Amino acid sequence: MSMIQSSFSQFGKQFATYRELAKSGIVTLVLISVIGGYLIGHPMELPFTPGRLALTLLGVLLLSSGASALNQYQERHIDSAMPRTAKRPLPSGRMGEPHALLFIAISLVAGLIILFLLGIHLLALGVAAVIFYNGFYTLWWKKHWAFAAVPGAIPGAIPILMGYAAARGDVFTPGGAYLFFMLFFWQMPHFWVLALRFRSDYALGRFPTLPVALGEGVTVVQIVTWCLGYIGIALAAPLFLRIGTFYLAIAVPVCAILLYQLVGFVRAEEKSSGKAWLRFFLGVNFSLILFIAAAAFDVWSPTLLTPWYTRG
Repeated sequence: MSMIQSSFSQFGKQFATYRELAKSGIVTLVLISVIGGYLIGHPMELPFTPGRLALTLLGVLLLSSGASALNQYQERHIDSAMPRTAKRPLPSGRMGEPHALLFIAISLVAGLIILFLLGIHLLALGVAAVIFYNGFYTLWWKKHWAFAAVPGAIPGAIPILMGYAAARGDVFTPGGAYLFFMLFFWQMPHFWVLALRFRSDYALGRFPTLPVALGEGVTVVQIVTWCLGYIGIALAAPLFLRIGTFYLAIAVPVCAILLYQLVGFVRAEEKSSGKAWLRFFLGVNFSLILFIAAAAFDVWSPTLLTPWYTRG
């Protein structure tokens, strides 16, 4: 019995290590955006296809996990110099490089195969996301440019477009472009608020993030600018998606609260910690989830609110 318990315990530790290597928290947010994009983009005149959604999620899960693990492998030596990342699997020695590379290869190849089976357009989006994230952003932009987060937001905005495209079968639509840009604008305040908090870590890793390279003042101005753009895009959703009253009933107060939190963050003396920082950081993150959920519910509300015995 003790041997079985020991085996399960060892398996649990290894599984947790691989989850950490794959950045499971970030991957979870990616999958939420894929689900939202799929539900928002699904044509109401066609029957819902849960199997296609499940395959899309599996493909993106594998691809995102592999790309995140590859990012940790690429930055393993830099991570060891930063307190925030020194305990990650590779710099801490909890996982060997051959195991990490095997996980990366299997995840990326399996994810791309699944996306190819779903459609060449999804494969193209997946390949583009990996090239932008693990190629341009990780190897060049992040190491040399204070505004790397701007083009670096492209791969972070692609998953919701993948969900939308998986449902509609087309990438180049106004609705898909809208969702892409909402995720794109959201990432700047999200990342730069974190960059303020971990400014010393990025400096130790020699990453010229905006707070490190240009200081707190410039960073706050950029956060305000992009956050206002994000709020404006959120309120413009009915112009691009099949949504209206319900979405606006959620989005308007959420935007008002986020604007209030932004003002509190700007006025706070300490902008890298404290209650104002935390409220704004949480507000930025939860607002995105609420916007996506409200839009998805608005799209599906005619079906969800219609009694089953009156349908069809």
